[in-house]
Amino acid sequence: MGSKEKEKQVTVSVTLEIVLTQEDIDDIMCGALEGGITYWCDEAKVVGDYLGEYGSEQIARGGKLRLHLPEPFDKDETEYYELDLEKFKKGVELWAITPVGCNCLEQMDGKIRFDTCNADAIVCDAIIQYALFGTVVFG
Repeated sequence: MGSKEKEKQVTVSVTLEIVLTQEDIDDIMCGALEGGITYWCDEAKVVGDYLGEYGSEQIARGGKLRLHLPEPFDKDETEYYELDLEKFKKGVELWAITPVGCNCLEQMDGKIRFDTCNADAIVCDAIIQYALFGTVVFG
């Protein structure tokens, strides 16, 4: 008597479409470059012409940044990685699947949006690491 049957659970797989504005991307990049990634990346250079006023505005406008790792971690000892919009979007996708840090997704007007007000340095860092490495390597 008194034995509880274990509650059954089901898993539901969903596909999300996350809407990012140019400002959202700029905000995430700013958070990353001004503190999020600075403990593992010591230099970020714009590739080609500046497409905005700041380097953090490069990705949202279709540009690239070249990021330097002073202490390579892979077997090839890769020091430089290029970040572009496609890699950035992949980073957001991987972050949404395996979030690090606080929840930054919200539903607004029937769409899933990224709330950059909640995106701290930890979130911004994770998105960039996912974008460049496919996983969180540092931190």
